Formats: sequence, C-alpha cells, structure tokens
Amino acid sequence: MIGPANRITGSPSRRGARAAARLGRVMLVCAGLALAATRSEASLSVSPALIELELDNSRPSRVLTVTNVTNQETRYRVQVVHFRFNRDGNLQTVPPDEHSMASWIKCNPREFTLGPGTTRAIRLTVLPPKSLPPGEYWAAVWFEPLKGLEAHLQDTLGAKANMRVMTNILVPVYGRVPQVNYRCELADMVALRTADTVSIATRVINTGSARVRVKGSFEIVAGDGTKAGEGLIGEDMILAGGERVFRQAFVGKFPAKEYMVRVRYESKKLPNVLGGQTVLRQE
Repeated sequence: MIGPANRITGSPSRRGARAAARLGRVMLVCAGLALAATRSEASLSVSPALIELELDNSRPSRVLTVTNVTNQETRYRVQVVHFRFNRDGNLQTVPPDEHSMASWIKCNPREFTLGPGTTRAIRLTVLPPKSLPPGEYWAAVWFEPLKGLEAHLQDTLGAKANMRVMTNILVPVYGRVPQVNYRCELADMVALRTADTVSIATRVINTGSARVRVKGSFEIVAGDGTKAGEGLIGEDMILAGGERVFRQAFVGKFPAKEYMVRVRYESKKLPNVLGGQTVLRQE
C-alpha cells in the first residue's frame, strides 16, 4: 500500500536530540551563505554524464574526461558504488545486489590532483562474469573530493563565513545483456478529495529486467460522464525491481456527488498502457 513519503524511526537520546538540533541550525545558517558559491563554483566537470554498455563476451572500456573548472587545485578519489532510487525518486547508494556491476568496473587512476583549468582522462574497464542472465546491470563512478574549495562568503546582513565546499559527483554506468524484458505494473492507487482539492497517489512497480521511463496522466470524471479535471501525475525512470510513488494535487470545485479518477502511464519501452481507476473518496 502507499504509505507516507517520509518515515523516521528510532528514539534518539536527549543529548543526541540537542546535538541534532544544533546541527540543523548550523546547516540552515550555512545553506543561505553557501547557495551562491555552490551554484557558481562546481569544482569538477565530467564528460560523459552517463555511460551505456552492451555486456557481451568482451571487456568494454570507456574514458571519462574530468576538468577542474575552478581557479583552485582539486583532489579527488574515484570509487565505484551501487545505487537505487527510492519510492520518491531520490538516489541512494546501497549494498550490491543481483543488478550490481560495481565490482566489475576498474578505474585508473583511483586518485588524482588537478590544477586550475586542467583536464585528464579516467579510464574505466568493465570485467563482467562470463555468463550473465539477460537484463540490465548498473553502478556509478563516484568522484569524492579529498580537498574542498575555499569559499569566503557574506550575507545581506554583513555576516561573514569561511567555508570549504565539497562537491560529490556520480556518473551512472548501465550495462545490458540482450533479450531484456520491459514490464511495469500499476500496483496501487488512492484518490481523496476535499471541497476544492483532489489528492492522487499511485505506485508503479518495474517488474521487468531493465529500466523504464514512464509518464502519467489522470482525469476526474463525474458519474454522468462529465470531465471535472485532468492533468499529469509524474514522469520518471524506474530501475528494474524498483518502484516509484507519484503524487499530485488538483485544485477545483467538486460538488457533493460521485466521481471516478482514472490514470494512465505510458512509455516507449512498454507494449501496453498501464491504466487504472478508483472512486474518489471524501477525505
């Protein structure tokens, strides 16, 4: 079933709660000061931003070109991690699973230093197992800063701060073994209304063996067939074995009568449209 977007578990100690509160205040103060710097001083440019491979019997290799786009020396460590997207679409690094190719990717060099405005190549070699089931596998090359950028900031009230800006960069790598299948399911759907708002939530699961990008739409129909509203409800990529919860609110006048909410999710990869409908319930 569709649950809350965020859930907090555990009971922190009183000391831990005070420390967390202090940290939260520091982060809020620094966020306003750092905004201009992080927008204008991304330390590393990486090209390409995404790599796609065919995992046949060969050992594919690629080159990432990294450029220091600042006027300060930068140092980075290169790691390979596995990742997934959570139900709200946020990327998370996770332990390797059956779809991970993190252990197959070798990077050279593993650490590097770049002077201002300089460029170098990072070579990737992929060593997949000899026999892999059809499907899609993935990982990400993670550029972790070992030396941050120095930033001297001042806000509109005159407060000054010296900060070290650390920019982490992830480059996804997708590998495909032929004969993948693309399949998704509309697993759950809830629609609630107040006097002037309809809130819709859907859950789409990727039950296939490769990522699929879906785009959703909805319509609200009265019992007599009159259309009372329509719009979009989410567009995102869902990895194999993953799921995504899409939420949308529609503002309008809904007199006290019966309504039906219908949703559709489409993708160029899917042979059929995912469709569903539910009665609009009073919240």
